[in-house]
Amino acid sequence: MPGRLSRRLCRLLGSARRDDFRRFFEQYPIGPTIGPKAVVEEKLKLITEIGRAESLRDFGGLWGVYGRYLLEGAKALGASYAEMIDVTPQEEFGRRARQLESEMPITVKMLWRDFQNPALYAELRNVDVSLLYDVLMHQDNADLVIKKVIETTARVICVAQPVIAEELFALPNGCVNLQLYPEELKNAIRCSPLWPPEPVLRRFITSSWMWGQTVSFFTTMFNGYGWERSHLRVFHVSDYWQYAFLRFTPSESPDE
Repeated sequence: MPGRLSRRLCRLLGSARRDDFRRFFEQYPIGPTIGPKAVVEEKLKLITEIGRAESLRDFGGLWGVYGRYLLEGAKALGASYAEMIDVTPQEEFGRRARQLESEMPITVKMLWRDFQNPALYAELRNVDVSLLYDVLMHQDNADLVIKKVIETTARVICVAQPVIAEELFALPNGCVNLQLYPEELKNAIRCSPLWPPEPVLRRFITSSWMWGQTVSFFTTMFNGYGWERSHLRVFHVSDYWQYAFLRFTPSESPDE
């Protein structure tokens, strides 16, 4: 009996402590369920609302959209330089890039590189704007990618991707690696339209489901490197998932 009472007391105290932590969680409005067309529109708005910029870089933006956000974004910004970094070159992107170059004075460059490799960033010129769309959740070193992208970007970084709900964590700024969870647990929180069933994995594979990152995780990460969040829109996806659209800019007081 004393043992059961002690365990119950510990559970009650633990629950009370977790409830106390809730006051430290960031609160932000969550919009209605978002569909594919609206995702495209929000991603483009993240870029076009910047106004003007001379240069733009997209990390991993070929799959499924053939560089649409880089090329349409560069055109809207009036940029003179646009660069795609991806490991899977596609002829459709090349065709679209040549078309844009024929319409306006711009240079479009394709680098067939893995942006997880830190050595890549030594050869990159600085650009005004960088895009990280639906890629950070698939990088086993997402924190290093963010650091390196910040080091090679002067004005704005746009981030858009599904994020896991803040309330799934006992503490704020949560992030969890989902890829090697037990299959039963993965299936319980899986959102089928975004992550269909995949083979059982025993090693990190960037093409498969990996991170559950929160809005507050990204905000804190960028803050730590001297950047601040300047824009946020979040939409409902499922009980456990949301879709977030964020812009980050250098802090006016990066040393604080």
